[in-house]
This record gives sequence, C-alpha cells and structure tokens, in this order.
Amino acid sequence: MKAQDVENFKRKLLEMRRDLLGQVEKKKLYSKEIGEDGIPDSGDVAAYSYSKEVLMGLGENERTKLRLVEEALGKIAEGLYGVCERCEGQIPPKRLDLLPFTRYCVQCQSQLETESATL
Repeated sequence: MKAQDVENFKRKLLEMRRDLLGQVEKKKLYSKEIGEDGIPDSGDVAAYSYSKEVLMGLGENERTKLRLVEEALGKIAEGLYGVCERCEGQIPPKRLDLLPFTRYCVQCQSQLETESATL
C-alpha cells in the first residue's frame, strides 16, 4: 500500500476517534441529566430506565468501534495496517475506505460470520 494511502486512512481513523470520543462524552452528560428535574412519577421512572438502557447499549457499540479504531492506528504505527489478521493477505483499499478499522479481508470476514452462525 502506498504511504499516501496509509496517511489518508490514518487521518480518517483519527477523525473517527475524535467523533466517537465526542459522542461518548455527550451521552455521558445526557444520561446524567435525565431525571434530575424533580420528583419523578412512575412514567418518568420507566422512561428514564429505558433511555438509560438505550444509552448504555449505544455506549458499548461505540466503545467497541473505538477499540477497533485504536487497534488500526496501532497497526499503522507498526507498519501492519491493511493486512488481514486471518490469512495475512492485503485488505483491498476499497474495503479499507468503507471500514478503515476492519481486521479482515472480505473472504475471511465471510468465513468468520459463517463459522459463528453455525455455533
């Protein structure tokens, strides 16, 4: 892969990391604000519980994505970016453009999904 391509992916990953960290902070602030406006009735409690559950679920997805972004940035630093973790082949730039934090080529990702579906 060309050095310029790697640099472009690095910029994209850094931007994703910044956006994810910003979203996580916003959600943390929002979850603290929910229900702080007085004595809640039973409807408020139910809405608060549901909102908190949704926010926690979204937070987990964002943390996973952030972890993958951090791993991809580490691979760039090590010179291993764009290499499939399973077959060690090159991940096509078009795939990296869509998912710059992907760990697998399309074929290996498909195999992994098929294997996990049979479990």
